[in-house]
Amino acid sequence: MNAIWLSLAIIFAITIGTQCEQPPCNYFATAELNNGTYLGHTFNKSELYIGENGEERACVCLNGRRCIRKCCPFGLYYNLTTKECVEFTSPNYTDPLVAYQDDVQANYVFLFGRMTCDPEKERRYLMYPNIPDFNLTKDGMLYLNVDDPPRTFTYDASKYCIDTFVSDTEGPHLNALYCYVLTKENDNKYIMSSSCMLISCFFILLTVAVYGGLPELRNLHGMVLIAHLLCLFVGFLILATMQILILFEEMTQEMCVVLTFFVYFFLLAAFFWLNVMCYDIRWTFSCKRGRGGNGSQNKKFGYYSIYAFGGPTILTILLAALEFSNFHPNGLIMPNLRTQGCFLTGSSKILYFYGPIFILCVANLIFFTMTAMRIAKSKKESKMLRGSESSTHDANRKHTQRFTVYVKLFIVMGISWMLEVISYLVPQADAVWWVTDAYNVLIGLIIFIIFVCKKNTWIMIKKRFNADSTLSLKTVGTTDGDRSLRKKDSANIN
Repeated sequence: MNAIWLSLAIIFAITIGTQCEQPPCNYFATAELNNGTYLGHTFNKSELYIGENGEERACVCLNGRRCIRKCCPFGLYYNLTTKECVEFTSPNYTDPLVAYQDDVQANYVFLFGRMTCDPEKERRYLMYPNIPDFNLTKDGMLYLNVDDPPRTFTYDASKYCIDTFVSDTEGPHLNALYCYVLTKENDNKYIMSSSCMLISCFFILLTVAVYGGLPELRNLHGMVLIAHLLCLFVGFLILATMQILILFEEMTQEMCVVLTFFVYFFLLAAFFWLNVMCYDIRWTFSCKRGRGGNGSQNKKFGYYSIYAFGGPTILTILLAALEFSNFHPNGLIMPNLRTQGCFLTGSSKILYFYGPIFILCVANLIFFTMTAMRIAKSKKESKMLRGSESSTHDANRKHTQRFTVYVKLFIVMGISWMLEVISYLVPQADAVWWVTDAYNVLIGLIIFIIFVCKKNTWIMIKKRFNADSTLSLKTVGTTDGDRSLRKKDSANIN
């Protein structure tokens, strides 16, 4: 019996000892004491504990004390290039934390040093310029209004540090590091978005295969459509790949920046080719058009290619030049791809992505309006056409059908662009994000329906397969005949 009581006493003592060793707060909300005090503050026994190295520590943010975590001690700034605290002086900059040090310390307790984020659940991110809407609340919490994913977050002193940041290319500015929690909801968003784009890529590639495989469709208009679809396909494919790499935590900063340039180029090129379509249909109905053979068609496609690829090339070079320039990063014109995450966000997305697309869409509307007016005029003139002029009427009717198809494609791409803008303007609306992802599936499917699921196209496909089958049968018959002749010749020789 005594042995049982002794065992229970030992277990109880071990349990009590273990509990005493457990800190009553997060380690990064504690500070090492010096002669039992920290920055003039004293603590009761419930706030004290012994650290792993035997040092005496205290939970300095308990019992009504408000804490602010500074990345570096007073007098030092945080260098983004070397990832360490350095001395820095600038006659044109005053550190607000130092300028109001006495007033702040009278109301807050400072913690020093970078926090450590949970490697399995969190990632440490730089706040500005990715999140321009931030401030410290009265209770020392860091308040963030995040656009992507759309949420508002608050972090205590154990999950952020604020300081003046400098680097080899940046001037001094107030910034912060914070621990972003990787949520399952965000993972689901990446899974949904990448899956939708890959499904859309399948239908886009199927449409390209049909137009590339049918000689009747490999005219100027078909080649322009193929160029547009291939750019859209590559852009979607790379964007889906980026999201998959982020999901599996295989994305590096260098890879992110390089892939962003490719996505930016190909998505812009897709809209430039759409602009080419709208111009070409306008030119087709123009009185100035003339007939030309394959040579003039190829020459015209070459001019179109210079425009459709040249514009995105210039914009991509401009984007890269600004990204790797020595300009101050806080300007609105700076892309800040290396600090704000994969692809463009914030004001840079409006300026470099939504802006050019908006201009192209306005130009497309102008072309469509001019073409529609020309079609209406042609219909009036067609009533007076007789005899030999009926071929012109048939040609105009064919071009009118193509115009209708292009209008449908413009609407499809326009809706996609509008959903992107709405999701940017209303980031808190999760429904908009899901609708946008779902529509990404429909883009490829709708394009396939518009350009492939037509009676004339199906007739061409059927003729092509029948021709291939006939050619295959003739080849087999010829081969069998050759074999019979060889056998007969062999018999005669013997």
